[in-house]
Amino acid sequence: MFQFSDLFKVAPNYCLKNEVNGSNLLKGFFMGLCLVCFCSCSNDGRLVKKFIGRMNAKEVNAASKYIYTADHASLYFFNEEVLSKTPNLLFKLIEKENIMFDGKKGVVVKIQCENVSQFFVNYMQNLNMLDENNCIEDTIFIKETYKGNKITFSWAKIRGENLYLASINEMNKNVSSLHIRSGKSEQSGVIGELTKNKKIVIDEYSEDPNWVQCFTIDYKCNIIQGYIIKSPDLTKDSLFFSLGIFEGLSLLVAVIILFVLALPIVYIGNIVRALWSIPGFGIILSVSLVFGLIYTTYQLLENILFELFLINLPY
Repeated sequence: MFQFSDLFKVAPNYCLKNEVNGSNLLKGFFMGLCLVCFCSCSNDGRLVKKFIGRMNAKEVNAASKYIYTADHASLYFFNEEVLSKTPNLLFKLIEKENIMFDGKKGVVVKIQCENVSQFFVNYMQNLNMLDENNCIEDTIFIKETYKGNKITFSWAKIRGENLYLASINEMNKNVSSLHIRSGKSEQSGVIGELTKNKKIVIDEYSEDPNWVQCFTIDYKCNIIQGYIIKSPDLTKDSLFFSLGIFEGLSLLVAVIILFVLALPIVYIGNIVRALWSIPGFGIILSVSLVFGLIYTTYQLLENILFELFLINLPY
């Protein structure tokens, strides 16, 4: 006859068995995930899809990791000067084809643009990149780097020897703005203005010790070159985009980290009970551990699922 006390004899073995089964199940899941990662091919066309996906989500920093470093200035300019004036813009990749042109790898794309603003239309038409149906047709070339293949970005015609971001020094309370002029002279016409809390792209290389070249957009939506006076009030930064801890992880590294986290996740109950018994800081450590694992796991899964979902989507 079954006695209630027998439950206490069976329960530890039952829990241990379930814990082992859960551990094996979790290991199987991560092995399958790693297999998918190794079997998935991140070809050039899918790099474009990843970039467009991040841009549509307004995650420009994350999108920049797919772009060739020398084109970061162009992407920054396009985002700040064009996309900011078209907040509801949506890109839809409707055609893509991998090609070889003069020994260079590339992707011919056709992108449908929806919810466009007149500013965006004028800007892209000035570049001869937008047709009457608001479709962008472009050939995106592939660059090989030590971080893997990157795509070029040519939707902002900005070229220079030493491109930086420039802004007004926030510590100087006496200067609120600097004029952007059409020439290297105080008598040249003003074509724009750099205000505090704003940044512009400059080419620091200049034969004139008093002026530096910069880029802005005129009233006809054309990119024009201007000049801004060199001043201690002008600070520069070589970093156009900064990736977060999770944004900068490659797919494989993200999977490895998630696999390492599997152990504390499986034994979370035992770990929390052990921490809870610590006088004073036990509760704080337990809560911090749980929320830390939840946050880290969520960020890793978001990165992994985004990459795998796009890689494995059929054409």
